[in-house]
Amino acid sequence: MVHRFNPASMVAPFSPISQGVEVEAGERMIYVAGQVGARPNGIVPESMEDQTEQTFLNIQTVLQERGMDLEDLVETRTYVTSKDHIPGYRAGRAKVLGTGDDAPRTAAALVVVAGLAQDHWKVEICAVAAKK
Repeated sequence: MVHRFNPASMVAPFSPISQGVEVEAGERMIYVAGQVGARPNGIVPESMEDQTEQTFLNIQTVLQERGMDLEDLVETRTYVTSKDHIPGYRAGRAKVLGTGDDAPRTAAALVVVAGLAQDHWKVEICAVAAKK
């Protein structure tokens, strides 16, 4: 079983995430390699929001290949190439994951980096999912 939590003794998360996620022994785990916003045809959208949306859809495709889905995410590590991209990242994430109480609340990190492997990539996300 997966337990998502936010300790009451610390500041609330600044985004729709969980401060901690506990994965009990016996859960199946999938570690998703860094995904970018390339569509199946190889085209990378121009906007940060669209790249982020496609990145999460790519993560979903990896998970679905093995019988999991986005609600099974327990951790994401996101790399963006500019602080200016953070609003677009959050909008694209919300399009796919939602913002309500039923949205997957992963343990998460968001890091601004100097660049990614290709100049037109604005976001890269690594993920971990768990399910019985």
